[in-house]
Amino acid sequence: MRNKKSEVRSQKSEVRVFLLSSVLCSLFSVFCLLSSVFLAFASEDTPFEEFPILTPLSSPTDIAVDRSGIVWVLEYSANKIGKLDPSKNIFEEFEIPTTKSESTDMTIDKDNNLWFTEQEGNQLGKFNTRTLEFEEFDLRVPQSNPASISADSKGNVWFVEWNRNKITKFTPPSSQKEGIKERFKEYDIPTPMSQSSGLASDSKGNMWFVQKGGNKIGMINHENGKFKEYELKQPLSMPIGTAIDSKGNVWFCRLKDKKLVRLNPATGEFKDFPIPGKKGAQRMAIDKENNIWLALRYENKIVRFDPDSEIFKEYDIPMKDSQPLAITADLKNNIWFTMMSGNKIGKLNLSKIGSISKKSDLKVKVSPPEEILKK
Repeated sequence: MRNKKSEVRSQKSEVRVFLLSSVLCSLFSVFCLLSSVFLAFASEDTPFEEFPILTPLSSPTDIAVDRSGIVWVLEYSANKIGKLDPSKNIFEEFEIPTTKSESTDMTIDKDNNLWFTEQEGNQLGKFNTRTLEFEEFDLRVPQSNPASISADSKGNVWFVEWNRNKITKFTPPSSQKEGIKERFKEYDIPTPMSQSSGLASDSKGNMWFVQKGGNKIGMINHENGKFKEYELKQPLSMPIGTAIDSKGNVWFCRLKDKKLVRLNPATGEFKDFPIPGKKGAQRMAIDKENNIWLALRYENKIVRFDPDSEIFKEYDIPMKDSQPLAITADLKNNIWFTMMSGNKIGKLNLSKIGSISKKSDLKVKVSPPEEILKK
């Protein structure tokens, strides 16, 4: 238990250290505190746009885009949820009811509700994006340390209880009269101290995840609750992130040797691709065309991997040392990401890339797969 708690404190310390590494708020951000309306930083020579977050040093740890194109951001240090309407350049913030909830991960369900985990609050949080109201649900066991979260197509919300080595399914009540505790169903992860994260749902509703401590890829069947695990050959590979493409392939990153990896669940075959740069990826996302997107926090880049050509493209973020972290794709395939150091939301507008002039701020580097280099 001591080792497990040590991992939890390490996980929380990694988020808290963002405060020390963040830069001071600019004068423009100070102005934004007085108004929720602002203009994005952009130019005709770059496909990147930047949207300042109202609260300074907010530590934006997660980001999501709903079906109407509204961008939502989870502000860890500010204990708020931010809402950006890109069509109107309007940004708003909503205070999470539980003080110092230490919320780090969120997801959007089929009804456009936001769900998020409160590590210190030991709660599952819900934010209704229509009524702008919060609900919080206490977990059964104190200090469960809820973390990674994902919603399935039926509206169930799945999350990891880090301290208890469990994956829990929460079925939202249809009315306030229904009980809450019985709507939590817990499943023990077979591998002890698995340190699981990166929950992602496939087309059947099964949940996939990586095991940093167990050095495995795991899957829980949504119908019977049974697990299947795939052991990684590379010891202590530190798998992070999970994404499922339209063919059912499971994608993740190995942090230790800086590889993007594809798992074919039907055959159990793994194939890896060397990620550009020296530090590897911290977060990943997938767009509707099955392109894999990586946020290279310490390289200050957004990277796209085309699974058909098996080639990486690198996009240098104009703002220096922005420290991109959370990343997602909207329905138009624009890429949205958080800037930990810049205290901003970033956007990579893919429709503008083809029309950028040679004098652009944008630098695109193409990295062929390792197999081609060897030939």
